[in-house]
Amino acid sequence: MPRQSRSLTYPTDHLLGVIDDPLDAAAAAKELMASGFAPRDVTILRGDEGAQRLTPSTGAAGAWTKLLRAVQYLTMDQMPDFPAYVAALQDGRAVVAVRARNRARVLRARDVLEKAGAHFLNYFGRYATEEFSRWCGPELPLPGYLRR
Repeated sequence: MPRQSRSLTYPTDHLLGVIDDPLDAAAAAKELMASGFAPRDVTILRGDEGAQRLTPSTGAAGAWTKLLRAVQYLTMDQMPDFPAYVAALQDGRAVVAVRARNRARVLRARDVLEKAGAHFLNYFGRYATEEFSRWCGPELPLPGYLRR
């Protein structure tokens, strides 16, 4: 079964995507594992616990995590995406995170998640980020400066 408690202080080498129905997220996780991803490489975020793991001002790992998240929020190009992921979780959706360390695995994870209906797919690499798909559906309650 996919992990649900690993910290995602910054999801280096992870592809994140929103799946509107959390039951579909579980099915997507199973399909990811069937396509060769280990359970430890697949994380499903849901609800308040998932939101805490993506919010820079909170987190279960303490003061160091909070400081690191605040610095990342100010310096990394995709950090404005995190409030959108948090808002999606608070709206009852799920976020699936897949660790993929090479291009072939990133593309395989993207294909599986797209087939499962995921959107707002972003890959957070070590030195750069890549957007695969934008937000689909009704807009989330986010300030205008956070919209892309």
